[in-house]
Amino acid sequence: MKKLLLIVFWSCISGAGFSQTRISENVVLVTMDGLRWQEVFGGADSLLTFDSAAAYNKTYVQNRFWAPTATERRSRLMPFFWTVLSKEGLLLGNRKFENHVNNANPYWFSYPGYNEIATGYPDTAVNSNDKIPNKNETVFEYLNKLPDFKGKTAVFGSWDVFSSIYNAQRCGFPVNDGFKDVEGKLTPNQVIFNKLQHEVPDLFHGGERLDAATFNIAFEYMKVNKPRLIHFALGDTDEFAHAGVYDLYLDAAKKSDAWIRQIWEYIQSSKQYANKTTLIITTDHGRGQAKGGEWKHHGTEIPGSGEIWIAAIGPAINAEGESKNKVQFYQGQIAATIAKLLGKEFKTDHPVLPALPVADK
Repeated sequence: MKKLLLIVFWSCISGAGFSQTRISENVVLVTMDGLRWQEVFGGADSLLTFDSAAAYNKTYVQNRFWAPTATERRSRLMPFFWTVLSKEGLLLGNRKFENHVNNANPYWFSYPGYNEIATGYPDTAVNSNDKIPNKNETVFEYLNKLPDFKGKTAVFGSWDVFSSIYNAQRCGFPVNDGFKDVEGKLTPNQVIFNKLQHEVPDLFHGGERLDAATFNIAFEYMKVNKPRLIHFALGDTDEFAHAGVYDLYLDAAKKSDAWIRQIWEYIQSSKQYANKTTLIITTDHGRGQAKGGEWKHHGTEIPGSGEIWIAAIGPAINAEGESKNKVQFYQGQIAATIAKLLGKEFKTDHPVLPALPVADK
């Protein structure tokens, strides 16, 4: 019965496909852990901005992020999203228009979410954040086996579980997470960034470095090694949300937006990447509502935690901007989309959700 239901599920969401897809030569994936769709599409939440009982700096939030309308607020929070992506790319997941993107996995927390993103398979056996090497093949591992991508694939994560998510023991490409140093022959900047990650405050007590370290280590690697497939996995948004510090959560989102702008501007200025690279941005899970403080939490017991969003920009992406179509998409469709954008088909031993219909036809 479970197998039959799985087949029916796959069939139901595969109606819209790719046709004469324009090809990207490279894909950059950026994830912002646990960033709610409410902030992406609406900016600072009024309940949290003016919460009289809050311990975080409400004056800072009001001065830096508040504006009378959601359109203004989201632009203040994530200016790259709303000045560039909204004009030249595609944003999915504004539920005010019944534009739905969800986790297909039933757990709504990090390892199951990242497994779903990377493998296209919402595997119910992936049900904890424990450092268990992933038995499922990721699209990164699949592509890295091909001659065109061998040695041109890399993952950089703030959280020290990415080595397990991508199964660093098996995958055949570098997975730099936690407080790992980049190895090999290094540029002066790489030496500095390796050193600095150990000198900045260890706010999350050993399991996760700050995103400033991850971004700079990954960005320098990208500029030096020119990978065709790279994942920047940022985590500050989730950590600060769990801590209940809305000011730092918004700060983290704004800094991530600025780093994404840097990545895109580098892509468009580089002979290796310009006009032949797709940038995909998403999150691993959603969060609860502002009311009652549930925004700090996520998981099956917290309504809204499976509600996510996806953004993309590149030569093969429909420049629709903020999508207002009534649709239902799933996180697990990203893996097949990455392969499809690169002119490949992700074929592996486990089921894979179909690609998103986001490319030019």
